[in-house]
Amino acid sequence: MTTARSIASNFTIQLLGKIISVLIALVSVAIMTRTLGTYAFGEYTTAVTYLQMFGVVVDFGLTLTLIVMISKAGVDEERIVGNFFGLRLVSGFLLFSLAPLSALLLPWSDTVKTAILFGALAYFLMGGASMLVGVFQRHESMWRAALAELINRAVLLSLVTLFAFTSPGVVEMVFAMVIANAVWLIAMIMLAKPFVNIQPLFEWSQWLTILSHSWPIALSIIFNLLYLKGDILFLAYFRSQSEVGLYGVAYRIIDVMTVLPTMLMGLALPSLVHMWSLGKKEEFRARVSRLFDLFVLAVIPVIVGAQLVSTELTVLIAGEDFTSAGPVLALLIFALIGVFMGALYGHLIVALDKQRGMIWGYSFVAVIAITGYLWLIPTYGMWGAVWVTLVSEALIALITFLVVYKTSRALPNLTVVFKSLVSAAIMYLALSQMNAPVFIDILVGGIIYTLSIFALKAITLSELKSLLPTK
Repeated sequence: MTTARSIASNFTIQLLGKIISVLIALVSVAIMTRTLGTYAFGEYTTAVTYLQMFGVVVDFGLTLTLIVMISKAGVDEERIVGNFFGLRLVSGFLLFSLAPLSALLLPWSDTVKTAILFGALAYFLMGGASMLVGVFQRHESMWRAALAELINRAVLLSLVTLFAFTSPGVVEMVFAMVIANAVWLIAMIMLAKPFVNIQPLFEWSQWLTILSHSWPIALSIIFNLLYLKGDILFLAYFRSQSEVGLYGVAYRIIDVMTVLPTMLMGLALPSLVHMWSLGKKEEFRARVSRLFDLFVLAVIPVIVGAQLVSTELTVLIAGEDFTSAGPVLALLIFALIGVFMGALYGHLIVALDKQRGMIWGYSFVAVIAITGYLWLIPTYGMWGAVWVTLVSEALIALITFLVVYKTSRALPNLTVVFKSLVSAAIMYLALSQMNAPVFIDILVGGIIYTLSIFALKAITLSELKSLLPTK
């Protein structure tokens, strides 16, 4: 039985693992930006973003669908996981084979196209590894997934450092991902052995069942990605790679925070699905309200604090060449509100089994975003990309909220929002009087904000401990 304590323990383990992984990843980015410079880092960002588009199509909603399907009672988990894995291998091979071929049609440098060729293999391996996280969530053993990811990050950092000294280049940095992701996939399969023997299965009837569940999620995620990553690809098409590099650094820093809501909702999803299926609507609504509170408490201080330290933080991470990305980060970070709320209500869409009804919402926002990118990026460059991203994130958060509310009548309590804003204002005023290095500002700001939150009783320790329900 999954208890609140076990889920909270898994969340803590995964959170600590993610924090360490993110720190290692930031060191890797710091080495790459200083080694490659703005133009070459822009080429690297273009190649990676292009492959991420293919990666989402290849996923086809399988990662979320796997969590839902193996969370149901009485299922043959080994057979389900094996067929998911086999389907992922086949679909990944087919689609990632197209990535370097389709890139030949685009007006990018030979370096970008070669990086895409090697990167296709890296993302093929990553797709298999990331999908298997659901197995560890199901068995409340997230330390294994966290360990595998830490091994991946450590190998990547070691290779990036090696290539920075021996053969600095975009293609070499991408090749480092191939080796690191191969190690990641092997580690995930080995660490899953106590629970399930992962072997690819190719049962067509099972594949049809899986796809019948995953396609609404897949379409939603694909449309979602068009506005999430379309900015960088349109920027790479219309503007210089140096501008892509500046924008890409700001985006990488924001990505540090985006793992938190996705991680928490991935852990909470099985319980939410179970709760709603049993008709525990009041308990479901209470849980959604508490998750909303947690997300608000996490995102508001980051946005407020970034208005003071964005440029210093960018320089600390990426180097002096990327100073111009600081103001971009200060504005782009407001998109985190939409990211957090979109992650919360987007996962609730899955829990409520309303994926099909949300396809129109994601497609509508995708059309708005692409129109905005085509209109603003040629003239305003990365600033046009920022504004379209902000509008798109706000729209999708609003639409997912409305669908969830219509189905469940779950409403947030805005009291915590108000107390969080007050605490963030106190933090801002205190930091504005300081003249310290950025990491001291972040540390002091976090302490002041946390103390203010507890002083205002925005949340209590007992509420944190009971964040997730007993299943």
